[in-house]
Amino acid sequence: MTSPAGPFGTRLRQWRLHRGLSQLGLAGQVGSTGRHISFLETGRSRPSRQMVLRLADALDVGRADANDLLHAAGLHAEYPTVPLDGADLAPYRAALDRMLTAHGPYPGLLLDGHWNVVAANDACTALFGPAIVGSNFVRDALTDEAAAALVVNWPEVAWGGVDRLRQHQRRHPFDPLLRELLAAAETALADVPRPDPPAPQILVCPWFNVGNETIRTIGMVARFDHPAETTLDDIHVELMYPMDDTAERFFRNRAAARNHAHDVENGDRGSDLTPTLHRESTQRKEPE
Repeated sequence: MTSPAGPFGTRLRQWRLHRGLSQLGLAGQVGSTGRHISFLETGRSRPSRQMVLRLADALDVGRADANDLLHAAGLHAEYPTVPLDGADLAPYRAALDRMLTAHGPYPGLLLDGHWNVVAANDACTALFGPAIVGSNFVRDALTDEAAAALVVNWPEVAWGGVDRLRQHQRRHPFDPLLRELLAAAETALADVPRPDPPAPQILVCPWFNVGNETIRTIGMVARFDHPAETTLDDIHVELMYPMDDTAERFFRNRAAARNHAHDVENGDRGSDLTPTLHRESTQRKEPE
């Protein structure tokens, strides 16, 4: 008689099917047999801690999802979750801060795994407004009519953002909030024609409509490589660069104007405005 699959076996099978692997194919990647994988999925065998970690690696799951697999198997988590403002992550947060502030006069922002804007530099808040910090990029940008008016190539940028969100959701297929965000984005863009041919999977770069000028940018994404911790595993930095001389002048002139306003306010015309980083004031609580 076949034993009912437990939480681990059910989730393992879901991950395996999501990755398009047979039991034999997965077994080959972890140095096991198809029979053993079958026993794990049906609950006839219990996995060792090392086997769960090998399976998580073979299935290319994130650190938080690897912890979930361990918990489903009745084992304790492998990867700690440390608040980004916690003492243990202070050196890494300092590196992120330096990256964003040094990126001025060009915009840069830090996003978490659910695309919440955790921090932004001066150039970013000057372009999008200070309310961007603490906002959700999907809910407050992809679904915002004002954003569509600001971005010249809105269909390409918006659908490119949806494609990136889909790619991210495929890596975290059992995250309910990501499913909710993806559904919200697709609903918001239901009446926005998708570019033909579709926008490429690489980062789509926005062109901004500011006054009588089109400010064209290119983008770069930076992240920590395989950290042994869940918070750093989820976050990434988005950096914008000028695509041409017009954009270069625009960002540098804006920075100079901020410096001048700071000098006038402080009665010191000889000093430069020290770059600041704008952060969320409190830890975000995700919706129930």
